[in-house]
Amino acid sequence: MLSFFAICDGRRVGLDGVLTAVIDSDLSVPADSLSLTVPYDKELAEGAEAVEAVLDGAVVFRGRLDSIVTVKERCGVLLRLSARSPAAALVDNEAEPVTYHHPNARLVANRHLLPFGITPADADSIQYQGDIKIDKGMSHWQVLKSFCRNRYASLPRITGGGEAYLKGLPRGKAVVFSDLGEGVAYHSLYENQKRWKLLSEVRLKLSGSGAYLSRIQNPNPQSRSAGRVRYVNAAADKTTVLTAEKMLQNSNTDSYSLQLKCAGCRLLLLGSEAVVRDSVLGELDGLTVQKVRYTADDRGDLSKVTLVKEKF
Repeated sequence: MLSFFAICDGRRVGLDGVLTAVIDSDLSVPADSLSLTVPYDKELAEGAEAVEAVLDGAVVFRGRLDSIVTVKERCGVLLRLSARSPAAALVDNEAEPVTYHHPNARLVANRHLLPFGITPADADSIQYQGDIKIDKGMSHWQVLKSFCRNRYASLPRITGGGEAYLKGLPRGKAVVFSDLGEGVAYHSLYENQKRWKLLSEVRLKLSGSGAYLSRIQNPNPQSRSAGRVRYVNAAADKTTVLTAEKMLQNSNTDSYSLQLKCAGCRLLLLGSEAVVRDSVLGELDGLTVQKVRYTADDRGDLSKVTLVKEKF
């Protein structure tokens, strides 16, 4: 179970009377979120600045408070504390409009991560052979995402503790979930195959005066009977063949999800490759941990783990 702390006037204060806690961590959302319910404390209500969650001595969540709500009911007075992880600062703040010529990761980190207390875990000094234009209104998160997409063809991830992985979360050995007495045990499984989300192919127009003669077919075997086609004008500005490939990839990701309920805190599994070995469904592979929701209350602590299909 996690331990929780509050930062009050620069002091770290243990929160021993936490009634409920919920942490949401999702690869598709830049910032993690934490909600705590605790008995009313005047010091917290007036001086709390940030909260932390610690697991086995390691900080898995740190964030400034977005809101402090006081609720008085017949059962007593409660405080509800809500915070987001350090990535929230990148979403909330606008970046200065400028164009970077051949930037590297260290430059991007110095200007868009370090000022917000976020530490780059895998920044290098190799230049990107192109330009990154920051338009008026772009957030620091949009700048970071644009750089990582162009330089590494990846989606960056900032952990709840404030570490930035520009090439995506590192992956070790695939985690095994099972109800057969091995790996991470689960007591509930919910599989959802959303076939209507699948695209069978995308047809491309490669020249301004040409027709949509080229096509990219979905490699997912489940898409063969989908019969859903989209069209992409690859001759238009800001549209490429990669756009078509991304459409197919998104349709595959959106078409399948698997939710498992596991005892304990499983936040550190986010981004891991996974295999599910079930006594009825058999072995389900090619999965990735997309989302983890951790909940703690008087009934104990529970993690709802959402997996998506990455390989077909």
